Amino acid sequence: MRRHALILVETLATLSALSVLALLWQLRPGLPAAPESWSAPISATLAEELVFWIAWLILAGLLLRAAYGLLDRIARAIKARREQRLAAFTERVIPKPQSPAPPPLPSRYGAYADSYTLTLAPRPDPDTAPEAPVAVAQASAPPPAHTQALPKSPPALSVLVLGPLKIDGLAQPIKRAATRELIAYLALHPGGAPRDELIEAIWPEQDPKRTLPRFWQSVTDAHKALGDGWVRDGERYQLDRTHVHIDLDELEGLLATSDPDQEPQALQDALSLWRGAPLAGCDYLWADGHIHRLHATLLDILGRVGHTKLAAGDPQGALQAAEQAIALDNLHEASWRLALQAEHALGLRSSLTKRYDALSHILDEQLGLRPSQETRTMYRQLLGQA
Repeated sequence: MRRHALILVETLATLSALSVLALLWQLRPGLPAAPESWSAPISATLAEELVFWIAWLILAGLLLRAAYGLLDRIARAIKARREQRLAAFTERVIPKPQSPAPPPLPSRYGAYADSYTLTLAPRPDPDTAPEAPVAVAQASAPPPAHTQALPKSPPALSVLVLGPLKIDGLAQPIKRAATRELIAYLALHPGGAPRDELIEAIWPEQDPKRTLPRFWQSVTDAHKALGDGWVRDGERYQLDRTHVHIDLDELEGLLATSDPDQEPQALQDALSLWRGAPLAGCDYLWADGHIHRLHATLLDILGRVGHTKLAAGDPQGALQAAEQAIALDNLHEASWRLALQAEHALGLRSSLTKRYDALSHILDEQLGLRPSQETRTMYRQLLGQA
């Protein structure tokens, strides 16, 4: 952008210089008359004409030189831009020699698993406990049935956002990407949204004359695909949750469980709803805030599962939940503290020290920080009890 601005300024300066030269050429004085005798004194009029001509020639020369310099800079800037584009194209097309890959950094939303249903191995014998953290494998079994949160006859229509966007049970297929985005937006907004809000979310800062026809096409497609699941009240639109099953609603129902006896199973069922990163593969500009919130919700669920298992005398299950949370966000200290508590309960003193050192290294390398006071205090207390 800055290079383009400089080229524009130089072009305007060059055009201005050429315009001044053209004006000076139109206003150039006539040639002075030759003196009748070279020995005769120069008259005042002739002297003024000679001075004017000399000044005009000097100014014209300076302007020509400036114009040439500006044209040369513009040519070099254009050439550099072409070389930059050629280098970028070459870098994309020509394969690079293989080199050792740098250590991976945490991705934007972490490493989501295909399933978060926890399957636990038998608790190891304390006398033969290994010196390294117990390896944890994720389950591939189908998620458990949600007997408490789901109605007896769930709707045939479903919109799933806890993973790649999935819309099932449609009366007819949806062909427009904007229609799918419209349905996803309303799935994440239970109260619905007015027309102007939907247009601005899906087609931000675009001409309403162009976006309004697209909106009406998407509304028509959504109504045909969802049938009774699509509700319009004047200029406001929403999904009828009684006709459309939305996994986000099921998640909120499970997390609202207040019965302590049912809470562990409700948390397990909530974990099983995740199929990957929320709205994975969808580049929706309006969705970033929702994705961050759901990402934090999953970390919180894994932490609650881990502490529940730790309190129930299942440190290996707590360690599994902590490992999954750390894989999602390796800067989430609460998950590291849960892993420290689980390894302490398993009697893995050496693993306790290695994990704390790993956390310290990651925080220092990526943020230039040290573990929080709460983490440091817990680590010293666990070492003292080991």
